[in-house]
Amino acid sequence: MKKKFLVCGIGNPMLKDDRAGIEVAERIEASDLDVDTEIIYGVGFEVNDKVMGYDDVIVIDAAKIGKPPGTITQVSVEDIFADHKLVSSHAVTLGSTLKVGYELFPEQMPGRLQIILIEAEDYFEFTRECSAPVNTAIAEVFDLITEYYSDILS
Repeated sequence: MKKKFLVCGIGNPMLKDDRAGIEVAERIEASDLDVDTEIIYGVGFEVNDKVMGYDDVIVIDAAKIGKPPGTITQVSVEDIFADHKLVSSHAVTLGSTLKVGYELFPEQMPGRLQIILIEAEDYFEFTRECSAPVNTAIAEVFDLITEYYSDILS
């Protein structure tokens, strides 16, 4: 049986760095990588609906956890609750949503789910352009994901 892979970008397309996850998902979608992509505009239970049924999922979201803008942090659902900096960001909402999914529907949730957070510089400016450090991180995350899935799919 062929494994199913998903890259899920979360964010608001109208807010400067909050769109980072969307940017990564759009780049993956435009590539020749044989993975599904989803774009989600919030971290509600829709996230669980989108990831259910996949074997391997990477979720990308912007965060404000006190690191320099553009910093890439890779975490699991459990890591979110173990790090006090993550609990104080909106990553905890994503973590809580996914944790509920694993509690209620363990057989339908992905066997592997990795969360990649990109430290935002500015969440609030209305623009479709990310800040320079976040743009650099978007390219790096795209490369990480491409390398990871290329290795698996080859």
